[in-house]
Amino acid sequence: MPEVSVEKPNQTKPGPESTESLTATIVNQTSGDLVLVKSATDEQWTVAPPSVIPAGQSGRFISPGDFSNPSAGYVVYQASAVNNATFTLNWTIPSVGPNNFSWPTSPGLVANESGSLSGWNISASWFVSAG
Repeated sequence: MPEVSVEKPNQTKPGPESTESLTATIVNQTSGDLVLVKSATDEQWTVAPPSVIPAGQSGRFISPGDFSNPSAGYVVYQASAVNNATFTLNWTIPSVGPNNFSWPTSPGLVANESGSLSGWNISASWFVSAG
């Protein structure tokens, strides 16, 4: 299961400029829909995850944080064309300390991440395909 813990760049004093967010793009490379099964975020979504990502399309969501509360949460998508195999993305982006991400898949699916997971305002993509 891909799981990473990424230290932040050195910053002498955390401040309001270090508020956190995750902008995630999920790219559906399967032959069917990716259907949102469940999701949660610690703070209210800036952009909620789409309920369905059609084959060959991408969906984007934004999970905010603030200086006191990390950007944290998860989404679970089910692949209709791959025996309802699931892709899960978990994240925690605190104002201080390492960022933590994991993106496990159930058998039949593969997810590859693209983009830097370091810093406070993360923008990254996950490509989900049959495996």
